[in-house]
Amino acid sequence: MTAFTELELAALHSMFSEQPELASYLERQLSVATVAKRENTGVGFFTTVSVPPAADPVGRSEPLRGETHARIPGLEHGLGFVLFLNDGRIETLEGFTYGSESTASLDLTSVTFEIVRVPVNRAS
Repeated sequence: MTAFTELELAALHSMFSEQPELASYLERQLSVATVAKRENTGVGFFTTVSVPPAADPVGRSEPLRGETHARIPGLEHGLGFVLFLNDGRIETLEGFTYGSESTASLDLTSVTFEIVRVPVNRAS
């Protein structure tokens, strides 16, 4: 099993803080989680997470989306993030580019970044 990168951890902590009612459960899951698989897709990445079955699940299984983004040198529009849950447990973190920007030449395990919040436009 592999440790999380600084980018993954920063994105996850920021995403958790956007969900105050779930944050403590998600933080506890993360504290015992490991990386099972990591893939740079060329237009972002997928990090598959392994959370022990004994970890308390959250009362939600829908993906977490929000305002957390990362500014990264070489990507004009940065990365957005989605966190997928399975039976209330962290399963996959997806980082995605906007448009046709490529992550193929980036080492996402050691890339320089800044986590920012970009307000989401929601239809009323």
